[in-house]
Amino acid sequence: MTSKPPLTFTSLNLQGFEDWEQRSPRILEFLAQTNPDVILFQETVFLPDVSPHNQAQLLNQTLHYPFEVSTISRLQSSPRHPVYREGLAILSKHPITASDTLILKKDDNDEHSRILQLIDITVDDTVVRLGNVHFSVTDIVDYATPQLKETLDILDARHEKRVLMGDFNLTHLEESASLWEGNYSSTADTPYISYPSTHKRIDYALVPNEYKLLETSVSGDDLSDHRALTVKVDVS
Repeated sequence: MTSKPPLTFTSLNLQGFEDWEQRSPRILEFLAQTNPDVILFQETVFLPDVSPHNQAQLLNQTLHYPFEVSTISRLQSSPRHPVYREGLAILSKHPITASDTLILKKDDNDEHSRILQLIDITVDDTVVRLGNVHFSVTDIVDYATPQLKETLDILDARHEKRVLMGDFNLTHLEESASLWEGNYSSTADTPYISYPSTHKRIDYALVPNEYKLLETSVSGDDLSDHRALTVKVDVS
């Protein structure tokens, strides 16, 4: 039996349309060079006064990934745009055979609502499940850890394990290991910085133990206020 080649997943917080004309060519160049099987985007926005398409869709006009799911469901206030909607998006080389979006619980003091974007892709005859996350900023109050717990509880109730990637907004994911150790491996085992302005690591991947996390890398600083996180995973 021939083992399948590993899959490459890249996650990037797109930082909305901020300096988009300057950044988008660099994002395209990076993604073309990295050539991931699946790209998971956070801070994907729909600004009708800027473009009738979100940034993932605009990038894909050049990248030409055959499968795309966008969930732009968070309506936010903005001093610069009359309508500001934000969410998550995924591009995939492999067929997206199922997708779901769930709203996570919102703390009364959290100004943001957060969603969990789930997709199943089919690679040859194998279903690989992924989750795209963007948890709330953790500063004085830790909103992100309860959102991670709810995400894992949802998956556990559904008897699912998924490759979870995105902007966790946790500087020390290992401190939440009691929630996921034994079921997942984490990119927190590899030293890297994903939010260079504060020299922090807030973007991660959790990989089910049925798979093997082979490589972890981050991009340079010129794509966004985040560095892109890329993992190579053996799913055979």
